[in-house]
Amino acid sequence: MAIREGRWDCQYCGNIGNLGRHRNCQNCGHSRPEGTKFYLADDSEVTDKKLQRQALVGPDWICEYCGTSNAADIAVCGSCGAARDETSPVQQVKEYEPDQVPTTGDMTFDEEPEPAKSPPEKTTDKKKLPIAIIAGIGAIALLCLAVIAFLVFGGRDAEASVTGFQWERTVEVEAFQTVVEEDWEIPSGGRLISQREEIHHYDQILDHYETRQRQVEERVQVGVETYVCGQRDLGTGFFEDIECERPVYETQVRTETYEEPIYRDEPVYRPLYTYEIDKWIVVRTEESSGNDHSPYWPRADLGSDEREGETTEVYVVYFVDEDGDTVEWETTLEEWQALEQGQNVVLNLNALGQISEIERP
Repeated sequence: MAIREGRWDCQYCGNIGNLGRHRNCQNCGHSRPEGTKFYLADDSEVTDKKLQRQALVGPDWICEYCGTSNAADIAVCGSCGAARDETSPVQQVKEYEPDQVPTTGDMTFDEEPEPAKSPPEKTTDKKKLPIAIIAGIGAIALLCLAVIAFLVFGGRDAEASVTGFQWERTVEVEAFQTVVEEDWEIPSGGRLISQREEIHHYDQILDHYETRQRQVEERVQVGVETYVCGQRDLGTGFFEDIECERPVYETQVRTETYEEPIYRDEPVYRPLYTYEIDKWIVVRTEESSGNDHSPYWPRADLGSDEREGETTEVYVVYFVDEDGDTVEWETTLEEWQALEQGQNVVLNLNALGQISEIERP
């Protein structure tokens, strides 16, 4: 595991960046106190064997009598000669995740380490792709809104006069008759004539299995790799890499043999009934139409076993606008009757030239 030298800031004179190997400030000479914050200003690895031994000897201890910082393998204070005992304070050993390793000192010595800010990610074409897609969707949405706005608000008003009318009305005539029909069930009132077996539907029935092969991709663990997963503050002014292991995978392709089920369509038969039934059916349609302004319903001369069925009605008004163009408008009976031949109106036309509303001066 790699050893890295940290730095520390002096709380007495403000000197920044003392090397971790120095227990005394290189500016004022004061010993670093308990709780000194060590940080990594760079990732330079320590290769000197003496410094490596200094780093790994154990966290420094602080003399309770003179406040001098001493190496863990020294039993007496190097400044006043006082012996180390069980109550002597020591520098704290801390572990940091990669994004939490302190990189600067801030002249405080008892605070929790602050996570380091992650560097901004580089912009790549792949990062730009979602933005391009979003922009494309936005452009399409704007285009749709523009089309809708054009259709709704892109029309015009045109002065016109009524030049003609057209109308048409129909009445279906139904007769109560006996008819012959076929179905899988006989409805209420039906009288069976005959029946025969016919295919109603097909069921999927397992017939057999066929042995086949296919290529299958799978992720296979092929080993383990060691990686740096954090830093350990050794309490000596040095850090060491925390190493973790993670599996290494690769995609392998193998041939897989499998049994594929083969199905057949099995016809399912049911009785198909032929029956007769008495019901109302349309036998003719009576019509009336005209180009005047006096619509009427067609006369339906009904027999004893007949009745009127559904009716339809269509009403159309013709206009000539100020440009001499004919405009056709299909509308309701109420609107149609409210207009008169030669009447002047204002047509609200949409972008397609269709009438959306009529204003009567």
